[in-house]
Amino acid sequence: MSEAAAPRLLEALHDRAHELVAATAADACVVSRVLGDVLVIVTHVTASPVPLDLGQGFLISDYPLTQTVVRTGEPAQLTVEDDDADEAEVRLLAELGFATLLMLPLELVGERWGLIELYRGSAAHFTPQEIASAQALARVG
Repeated sequence: MSEAAAPRLLEALHDRAHELVAATAADACVVSRVLGDVLVIVTHVTASPVPLDLGQGFLISDYPLTQTVVRTGEPAQLTVEDDDADEAEVRLLAELGFATLLMLPLELVGERWGLIELYRGSAAHFTPQEIASAQALARVG
């Protein structure tokens, strides 16, 4: 990607994060680039004026469900109330102040490029319709 294209891509991804929050009634959206075993946060938006304190990135291998989504390309969700949810993922979700997470791959020009994470403060699962809307928006270009 050229240096001139990078700012336009970041702006487009930020706009798409806003669209994802609106389409799914999420409280926040994080868009990350997958680089090997690392998720590097590219942009995030929240429905409230309070920004997320996320740091720069995460090791994918530390979070089994995240690893599965990145590997398979299939969306997945969890809540802090799920009995079978991984402890590390539930702990991070709670630390961020959320109760539900939907993850799906971000496809950029037909290739799996990154990860989209949609968060809710309540433990309400995302509906099949919301997931379908998010999947449609997760394809850029």
